[in-house]
Amino acid sequence: MAIRMSGLNSGLDTEAIVKELMSAQSLKKQKVEKAKTKLEWKTNKWSELNTKLVKLYNEQVTKMQLSTAYQTKKTSVSDPTKASVKAGTNAVNGNYKMEINNIATSQYITGDKLSAKSTDVKLTELDGDLLNKEIKITTGGKTTNFTVTADTKISDFVSALKGAGLNASYDLAQQRFFISSKESGIENAFSITTSSLTADEVDGRAAVRDAVGYNKMSSANKAIVDSALEALQSAEENSEEYKNALDSLAKASYDTTMSLAKSGATAYVKAELYNANYDKFHTEALESQKSKYYTEDGKVKTSLQESYGKEFDKMNDEKKAELGVADMSRDEYIDWKAAKEYNAAVDSKAATDTASFVNKEVINNADVKLQIETVASGGKTADEIRDVDSPGLEKYFGKDLDAIEGFAGTQGVAESTVKESISDVVYDYFKIGSRNETSDGTALNKLGLTDVVIDDKGVAKAVGNVPAEFAMIEASDSEVVLNGAVLTSSKSTVSANGLSIELTGVTKPGESINFSVSNDVDAVYNSIKSALKEYNTLMSEMYKMYNAESSSGYEPLTSEEKEAMTDSDVELWENKIKDSLLRRDSTLGDLMQSMRSAMMSTVEYNGKKYALSSFGIMTSSTNYQEGGLLHIFGDADDSTYANRDDKLKKALEEDPEAVVATLSGVFANLRHTMADKMSSKANTSSALTFYNDIQMKNDMTSYKDEIEKWEDRLATMEDAYYKKFTAMETAMAKLQSQQSSLGSLFSS
Repeated sequence: MAIRMSGLNSGLDTEAIVKELMSAQSLKKQKVEKAKTKLEWKTNKWSELNTKLVKLYNEQVTKMQLSTAYQTKKTSVSDPTKASVKAGTNAVNGNYKMEINNIATSQYITGDKLSAKSTDVKLTELDGDLLNKEIKITTGGKTTNFTVTADTKISDFVSALKGAGLNASYDLAQQRFFISSKESGIENAFSITTSSLTADEVDGRAAVRDAVGYNKMSSANKAIVDSALEALQSAEENSEEYKNALDSLAKASYDTTMSLAKSGATAYVKAELYNANYDKFHTEALESQKSKYYTEDGKVKTSLQESYGKEFDKMNDEKKAELGVADMSRDEYIDWKAAKEYNAAVDSKAATDTASFVNKEVINNADVKLQIETVASGGKTADEIRDVDSPGLEKYFGKDLDAIEGFAGTQGVAESTVKESISDVVYDYFKIGSRNETSDGTALNKLGLTDVVIDDKGVAKAVGNVPAEFAMIEASDSEVVLNGAVLTSSKSTVSANGLSIELTGVTKPGESINFSVSNDVDAVYNSIKSALKEYNTLMSEMYKMYNAESSSGYEPLTSEEKEAMTDSDVELWENKIKDSLLRRDSTLGDLMQSMRSAMMSTVEYNGKKYALSSFGIMTSSTNYQEGGLLHIFGDADDSTYANRDDKLKKALEEDPEAVVATLSGVFANLRHTMADKMSSKANTSSALTFYNDIQMKNDMTSYKDEIEKWEDRLATMEDAYYKKFTAMETAMAKLQSQQSSLGSLFSS
């Protein structure tokens, strides 16, 4: 803003004069700003109302136009301790007789107690004969094969069971396996069987896994390899199955090589970048963290002195010795503790900032990305990685140098070359003749388990030598006899013909329970009542908006006007305007009238016309200021009309079809009306909007443009005023100079 020196010659307060002149000119801009403010308030008012209208449309109107909204059923059960019944809208009314023979169960296995007190115990430590045993887990039509190796632990076996789709755990307190199906019913029964792998199978499988880099693969790629090996066991030579298995092995191996090279190269480049930039961020951290611990003259901050001092005073000799501060005075401890925490904060800040910088470089810096690609292409040996300095090496490869592994480069690597390199070993595996040796079902005995098979009826059976404390509950289906028909379900809920029967107990032989299904008049009545209440609430709100008191003479306040008023007075003033924004609004008035007309419409049923009034749903005949709200005559919650005959409830009991046809038809008319009102209209309103939101946005933009033009115009006008006053001051200065000169001549 320019500094103006004015009024020096004329003695006029130019600033005040220009301010008054501009104040008059600014009134036109203020008028536009106030119009813009009112439009903003009006838009917000409509937006809030629109949300409520859409909610009414979605939650009540759309539901009540469907006949199913009036077909709620209720049930009554003679013995609720054995069953509960829910009836859908399509359930048949009537009386039912039912016997409950069984409630569905899941399959449960509890193993015998073992000596293992950790899940890290290897299976071969419990039974050396388990080595190279193959455990086949089948559930839900899916079979998972799990091979026991010299390194297989209890936790691995539990993971395999879970991966196969079962619940499984090894309880350390009970030292037992607990295994169960995730869902009840015979269809979810599972089997666990064992067989021994031949030496040829073990060696062949190991050779393929070594060739494809199995041990370094992700769990997903390991699963691909295992699946391919299984496919090779039954494939024909040169068949599509064989080729697909070979392709899968090659791709898994190739993907692993590329992934390891990418991750290894990224870590290597990150480590180098970290080392190159750590000192800079450490230096910055020394400065940024100092003020948290020390004053400008280098003393420990007073608050920390108090905190550390209290800490020292509470410390016993044993704790001091443990920390190595036994020989320190109170002041020495304060200095030591401050330095320790300051250095720790510096190291943490430096590490965080350096790592953040490195990550950004890896993501955004093209040169760094190229460097990663170059390293990935060539690969790195373990020794080359160990040559990286700390702290980068430790940050990205860990402290254990012996655990660091190199990674092969990707140069010259392609799926085709990988496929060629593994073809012979894959073929050798394919040609193995004997892969499994039969088991007598006792292989799992020393795990507290035994083989479990599924018989022809789908029922699980334990075979072999069953351990003493081994226990199994077989999976079973729910079975009921409903009105003479046998119904089954894999769950404890039996569903049939609109009925959902939750079983909680079985009946004794010859015993039965009864239940009935009928229309739930009260539920339907309350549903209608709830819908009309929501309708009335919104119509009442709109009626008040439309018929609000006029706010003529009230305009949005300027900043100066607000400063002269209390906050409560400002709020009252603005609310007066906001409350009247939709007064006599044509869009609102048309919407209200259309909705009322829809609710007053008639519906033809069985050759006769019906309306809501046919069932005692009426507007007030005395209170016209309600705006056409609907009342249910006989409604106990309506103090005005509670003593009238409840025609609606009577009709629901005696002629429910007529009620359903009428109310669903009327609400369908309301739905069509509301859908039309909130449909998109070119250049005026968008979809699902009852008001002219697009037009309002355009008007808002016009106001903003007009305000900007006024601001430019006023700035130009203000400059022009100042130029005129400056010219006047210049002229007066010249006049005074001339007068002084003349005065000097005459005086001499």
